[in-house]
Amino acid sequence: MAKDTFSLLNKIKKPLFTDTVKRIVLWDIAIFFLLFVTSNVFTIVITNKILTDNLDERLKNEVETLLGSFVIRQDSIKFTGYSEIKEPNFTTINSGAFFLQVYSIKDKLLLSSDNLKSFGTITFNIPDIKSKYEFANLTAGNHQLRVIYTPLMNEQNKLAAYLQLSVFRTEYSSIMKKIILFNLLNLPFILLIIVLVSIFLAKKSYSPLNKIISIAENISANNLNARIKYDAHPQDELGRLRDTLNNLFTRLEAQINQISQFTDNASHQLMTPLTAVKTELEYILKRDRAPEEYKETLTMLNVQTDKMISIIKSLLVIAKYSSNTEEYKSVFKISQVINELIKPVFKNQNIDYEIGGDLYLRGSYEGFQIVLENLIDNAIKYSPDKSRVIVRAERVDDNVKISVEDFGTGIIDEEKEKIFEKFYRTASSIKGSVQGYGLGLCLVKTIVLSMEGTIKVEDNLQIGTKFIVSFPLINII
Repeated sequence: MAKDTFSLLNKIKKPLFTDTVKRIVLWDIAIFFLLFVTSNVFTIVITNKILTDNLDERLKNEVETLLGSFVIRQDSIKFTGYSEIKEPNFTTINSGAFFLQVYSIKDKLLLSSDNLKSFGTITFNIPDIKSKYEFANLTAGNHQLRVIYTPLMNEQNKLAAYLQLSVFRTEYSSIMKKIILFNLLNLPFILLIIVLVSIFLAKKSYSPLNKIISIAENISANNLNARIKYDAHPQDELGRLRDTLNNLFTRLEAQINQISQFTDNASHQLMTPLTAVKTELEYILKRDRAPEEYKETLTMLNVQTDKMISIIKSLLVIAKYSSNTEEYKSVFKISQVINELIKPVFKNQNIDYEIGGDLYLRGSYEGFQIVLENLIDNAIKYSPDKSRVIVRAERVDDNVKISVEDFGTGIIDEEKEKIFEKFYRTASSIKGSVQGYGLGLCLVKTIVLSMEGTIKVEDNLQIGTKFIVSFPLINII
């Protein structure tokens, strides 16, 4: 009931729009609005150009017709197309009317259409004509005009006069104003649609993500074996998020299981000597004892204390090398470590050392010493007395391969991976008389991995075990 109430409160607390959704909506609104404004400006500009081009084409066609009616010799200009300018478009004022004016180079009016008498004056601005035709926009009273200018040249190709022809562009301007007004009136509705579409897209886009979050929220320490199930391609962003979270949960589950197992094993391993210490103390304190009994008890307490210290030291070393810090990395020579640190420890044992040349490694030489000592110690413990152990180091391609071979009881296939786990001991070691805590090989693997190496175990010919450790070779020039 409490859990349901808590879930209900969480749902109530969730805002309708999160900050992320708000940002996405605002970005979408800004982008859509910018696209809307840009497209409308583009439409207005293109429409205006098309309408203006139509007017210019109409003016050019009419001018071409009129130019054929002019006869120009030196300074005399004769117009023969009076029948042309007596047409209704030149005599009346209507939407298709033409207004004609011809001025001399001395700004004297030479010819004008009859409809100008009713319309009024149209400003004649002598243009800087750089081509055959020049276009301009003029305003005459309440009317807007589109004007074309063209020079009239005599036989010697000298300028004799200017021709100006005008048409109404008020209708076209009205069309443009209506388009702009229509867009402005529709702007609030367009904005509303943009906002609604942006909210819909943002919600729709984050819906799969919210689904994944909802599934992930239901995964707790008590059900870490649960996984996110969402149908998406592994290369898709949502598929990658799903796989990343599932991999994270898998690693967390493994870590939690390992911690739980480690806690159980560590508790068991430490409880054994602690229980023995407690029992001995209770026994010795029940009544007065002889000095020999006190000495025997203290000896046993010392042994059990050494066991606990050994276990704790091993755990501390494992934790130290699990951090993989650069603090412990240096370059050292393998033969030097073996000669100075390993051989003195096992000087009375039957061990053959085969070291191939000057081989160097990068890492902790103290850690490397621990690796070799543990592997050699295991080889001796699980082999018959005086049995031979071979320690070999050689270069293989760009790696240094180190093997420790014994001719003892061997390890069955089912246990070859488990032996590197904390507190794991093989069935043969538990049944036999070999003492240990199951931390040595875990410590070895941890140090090897910290030095970017690998370790594996194989059968040694017909009998025995071979541990093979491989490290990257360091070339010393």
